[in-house]
Amino acid sequence: MLNKTRNIFIVGIKGAAMSNLAVMLKQLGHRVSGCDVEEEFITDDILRRYKIPVSVGFNTSQLGTKIDLITYSAAHNGQDNPIVKEGVKRGIIVLSQAVLLSEIMDLFPIRIAVCGCHGKTTTTSLLTFALKNLEAAPSHMIGAPFFNEIPGGAIDGKKYIVVEADEYGIDPPRNKKAKFLELNPTHTLCTNIDYDHPDVYASIEETKKTFLSFFRQGKLYLCADDPNINSLIPHLTQPIKTFGFSKDASLHVTTYASGETKTTFNVTYDRHNLGEFVISLFGEKNISNAAGVILILLDLGFSVDLIKKAIVGFIGVKRRSELLHSANDILLIDDYGHHPSEIAATISSLRSRFPHKRIIVLFQPHTFSRTEILKHDFAVSLSRADIVLVAPIFASARENSDKTSVSSKSIEQEAVGIGNNNVIGYASKADVLVKLQSIIKRNDVVLTLGAGDIYKLKDDIIKIIQRATCKV
Repeated sequence: MLNKTRNIFIVGIKGAAMSNLAVMLKQLGHRVSGCDVEEEFITDDILRRYKIPVSVGFNTSQLGTKIDLITYSAAHNGQDNPIVKEGVKRGIIVLSQAVLLSEIMDLFPIRIAVCGCHGKTTTTSLLTFALKNLEAAPSHMIGAPFFNEIPGGAIDGKKYIVVEADEYGIDPPRNKKAKFLELNPTHTLCTNIDYDHPDVYASIEETKKTFLSFFRQGKLYLCADDPNINSLIPHLTQPIKTFGFSKDASLHVTTYASGETKTTFNVTYDRHNLGEFVISLFGEKNISNAAGVILILLDLGFSVDLIKKAIVGFIGVKRRSELLHSANDILLIDDYGHHPSEIAATISSLRSRFPHKRIIVLFQPHTFSRTEILKHDFAVSLSRADIVLVAPIFASARENSDKTSVSSKSIEQEAVGIGNNNVIGYASKADVLVKLQSIIKRNDVVLTLGAGDIYKLKDDIIKIIQRATCKV
């Protein structure tokens, strides 16, 4: 389909994945434009850098007369977006983001998909970073704007493409088919399977069934520590290799040590000692996921010594444990984590990295449906921090908040129920900032956490940190 089109229009072009897709399509020689809301996004800079025009709103007059392909995601009403409906009416080719990404992937002989309910963005980025350092010139597509100052989507060489494979639905509730089921990878790395996206999956069993369908193609590299993954392995017939802390893993992490600036770990591969590796990531999940990257690189034929050098210097992905500011012995870190498992892993990694600092979390729950289903699990995970200030829920445009009574106070109540009085819900982000100002002191780590817009408090928090000089 791509070779039949010249002018491509992207609905919701400011989304991280959509803006990366726009860059890739332009690099493939297409004329690319799109539309989105007026609000400033992290991705605006990259769209301007590549001179991709963006119009404001979703008026059908923006479509013009020369567009021959429209792509959409679940955002902005998906297939029911006025521009998408107008495109169908005119007979323009209309493809979901997932189908279009699949067509791009099919241009490459080695197609690597990184999936998992948590950690796939960082893992995809680390694998891409390493392949670049190995001079393999991978093309890539991840769901974040940047990693190591590298754009999240790019067409580079013609042999490898590395893609973050998303388990979310194509266009819920109209089309709940998992986006990654449209892909055709030759190699798949999976970090974990967990229950998330209650608007798409009714249960963990339904989630596992979907992953199993995705696993029935290509070579598999699976986390040996994940019980949900392990339950699927007996149902698979193609080549499988595993990684993690389990002694049964093909690539086994034997020991590790973390400091403030780096993590070192040792691995064996099929019982042979490969020695020590160094990464600038923290926490057991990041170590495990790095082991997955090492495993797939070994299987692609790269040497141990070159891999050790290739992963050095990766500092992570924007909004994934990203250090935003440091002053007066206070750190401000931002993270996209929005599921209890991600939150637990993020806080645990900060504990191991800064064992003598107090951790204050400013958490913004993402979607009412997720908060309602997982409110107890949120309370348990957040209780790993010293103090948690819970902002109002960031609603999805796809859900009706009038149908639920869940709020930030619901998480506070769950925390109280397990004996923790340090998780407190607030009616506004302004109230969160007022409370933060009253408690912050030297030697604190302040973590903004959530998939909504909590990161936009950055400038206000920096001002609070700068005023904290007199506190001890």
